Amino acid sequence: MNALLHRAPIVACAIGTFLLLSWLLKFSAYGVDFTDESFYLVWISTPFLYSGSTTQFGFVYHPLYQLLGGDITALRQANILITFTLAWGLCQTFLNSISPKQPGQRWPQVTMSAGLATAALLIFDTWLVTPSYNSLNLQALLITAIGLLMADRPLHRASLAGWMLIGIGGWLAFMAKPSSALALALAVIVWLLALRRGSVRSLVLTGVSALLPLLASAWLIDGSVVAFAARIQRGIQLTQDLAGGHTLLDILRIDSVPLDIRLLSLLLATSFAIVIATGCQVANNMRWWYLSLPLSLAFFVLTAAQVLGQHLWVVYLGPYQSIWVFAVVLAALLVCLATGRLRALASITPAQWVIAGLFMVTPHIYAFGTNGNYWDAGGSAAIFWLLAGLTLLAPLIRQQASWFPLLPATLATQAMVATLLQSGFEHPYRQPQPLRLNTSIQSLGADGAKLQLSEDYAQYFSNAIKVAQTAGLQPGTPMIDLSGQSPGILYALGAKNIGQAWLMGGYPGSLKRATDALSLVNCQTIAASWVLWEPNGPRSLPTETLLQQGARFPDDYRQVGTWRTAPGAGGFAFVREQVLYAPVNVAGTTRACQAKREQ
Repeated sequence: MNALLHRAPIVACAIGTFLLLSWLLKFSAYGVDFTDESFYLVWISTPFLYSGSTTQFGFVYHPLYQLLGGDITALRQANILITFTLAWGLCQTFLNSISPKQPGQRWPQVTMSAGLATAALLIFDTWLVTPSYNSLNLQALLITAIGLLMADRPLHRASLAGWMLIGIGGWLAFMAKPSSALALALAVIVWLLALRRGSVRSLVLTGVSALLPLLASAWLIDGSVVAFAARIQRGIQLTQDLAGGHTLLDILRIDSVPLDIRLLSLLLATSFAIVIATGCQVANNMRWWYLSLPLSLAFFVLTAAQVLGQHLWVVYLGPYQSIWVFAVVLAALLVCLATGRLRALASITPAQWVIAGLFMVTPHIYAFGTNGNYWDAGGSAAIFWLLAGLTLLAPLIRQQASWFPLLPATLATQAMVATLLQSGFEHPYRQPQPLRLNTSIQSLGADGAKLQLSEDYAQYFSNAIKVAQTAGLQPGTPMIDLSGQSPGILYALGAKNIGQAWLMGGYPGSLKRATDALSLVNCQTIAASWVLWEPNGPRSLPTETLLQQGARFPDDYRQVGTWRTAPGAGGFAFVREQVLYAPVNVAGTTRACQAKREQ
């Protein structure tokens, strides 16, 4: 009976991981955002259409998109599984680094590392689950972190793999977000100097592991390093044109954390529960251990209730909700001090302290370069805060010769992840209703991928597709989106978003960016492009965008149909009219475009 009770939390942890993954994989067929997420889809499906870009995530994920036949659900599921698998590998490597392998503890360790890895799923807590520069950035950081834990001065097999993973992670970070790659490189240099692990051979191996795939990427994407560098330079210029807060002075900043009182109270209460459960877990008296069991299993009950749709508790804790994970960090510190006092902290090795410090700043490396609050954006990489805090439990784990002291923190992590994901399911980014209420199935894009949407969203897509097909729009037709917010409609129509995957409206430099982006497109394509316009739309680009290309709007076009947007589309509750135009003076527009560019 005692053996069964001892296994119960481990079994609960395994079930919790399975439930969380199954939950996410199931809902991968639900919902879509017309702006950011649709931009990801456009970039991944047609990355070679654009000649200026700072992020190259579209090229990295394009083979996966093709392999899956453009199936959006399968693409999302692959993104979830890749992220989780890498996080699982990191957690397993991390646990190996903080304590020697325990006899007979293999399966508990594997189970708990999987449970802790669910923290990486917090990147999906707004339900932007399609692969993007954000997901690639997190995956790159996970790979690099695994490499840092494995790399050592003696170049044995595992160490060699570690140095290679550092290089590969750096390359992927650059492909995802160059600003994060720069911050990551600086962090790795600090790690090398602090631990003095690097040798000439290991550094060469890391450099080659980063440089070779980067050179291969440049050749496959643009045919040469020079052309690839020009692509990035054009991308930087387009980003600066937008005036969206991405200048060097804008991104070099220290952000504050305005904690909501509910979030702070919940953080403290969760931390207190973990401390009590962990303290009882390691007590020599079995009566105390029996008290730990219901506290630990209470976390599992919360996880299961959220996943199975009981909605015992749906709460939105604000933009900084991932800070909740610091409950584990605080609890680990309190348990460490309570069980070993300052002697316990002294037993943590310098290498473990350095890795913990690096992990503590890694979410800011992930966020570096964004125009949003770094604590908010960094919450998507909260798994690193979690692991940094768990370093403090290493002395207790070694003292107990068991991984069981990690159980309360692991089960609490799963409960927090389930609660925050539930918040995302109930309030998906720029969507009108909870995902569970979506009942309408709609086919999107040239590949006919099916998603389960709200009735209004499905009707919006259906009307647009019907109007476009009646007007004779063929898949692959170039289109200029003057709505400033509808890359999802162009993707659904099977049209090619020319200029950029998303011609963003609503920024001070939107007109300049759109003009410069379209100037990179040849005049024949500009002249043959259809136009989507949203008169008086909240993010509409001015028709001057076309005039800058030599096109007279609307004189050189014929209105072929209209439709109404869905409430909530693009993040706006009110309904707008969108108008589709077909070109009628292709030859004249081509000549005017060429003449304008020769001026």
